Amino acid sequence: MSAQVIEKDFDAGVLTQRSLMKDVLESNSNPVIVVDEELRVLLSNTASARLFNSSLPESHLPALADYCGPARSYLVELVSSTIRHGEPFAGRDISIEDEVFHLTLHRGEGAWVVTLRPITLELSRDYKLRRLEQHRDVLLTAINGIEGSIVLVDLSGAIRFMNDYTKRHIGDLLKGVPMSDWPKAAGFYREDGITPLEGAYRIIPRALAGYTIIDQAMVVRNELTGRSLDVAASAAPVRDGRGGIVGAIAWFRDVTKDSPAE
Repeated sequence: MSAQVIEKDFDAGVLTQRSLMKDVLESNSNPVIVVDEELRVLLSNTASARLFNSSLPESHLPALADYCGPARSYLVELVSSTIRHGEPFAGRDISIEDEVFHLTLHRGEGAWVVTLRPITLELSRDYKLRRLEQHRDVLLTAINGIEGSIVLVDLSGAIRFMNDYTKRHIGDLLKGVPMSDWPKAAGFYREDGITPLEGAYRIIPRALAGYTIIDQAMVVRNELTGRSLDVAASAAPVRDGRGGIVGAIAWFRDVTKDSPAE
């Protein structure tokens, strides 16, 4: 076999290998750049070319600094420093334009793979979650400071939240108890203080059915209250963004005339 044939076969093999590598890179939606020890861009995918507004390396191998542009010197220096020291790179978050990316470098047999994973949306979600948690804490403090009972139930009637005032007067009396048995378990009576709440007098089932009830008179008497409490009870359905009922909220005020201040 002549040297010319061998050279052609070698070139064909290199081209095939390069083509396969390009296919692999293109399968990654994140920007990926393959560089050598001299910081020349051997391969890159369309996502990286779009990010840096550069053309894919074909006939020549551009320097990473030229490929990324002068405004990306921080990125180039990170990659250069990592390759120079040959140490593992744990990753770092960097800003490019208005986006935030997590930069990672992996050392291969004859090149380094630079990957930029967009995390702007993740950071935005984390920020919103932290803000929601802060608002939640403030809201819970306010709700728990109310001298009145607040109860939130889901569509099945399971209690999802009760404030501290409710816990002092009901505690765990309703734990594991079906909603139909609440009047007996927690001592819920009609205004006369004798007749257990039934039917239309039970405000939470009515709220789950879509009704709003304001200041219905009832009495609460159990082992925790130690006495009869005259209560003005209200409830309303909780709806989702499409108007569907997903639960109910109920609130109770102690209107006992001779009740001492809590």
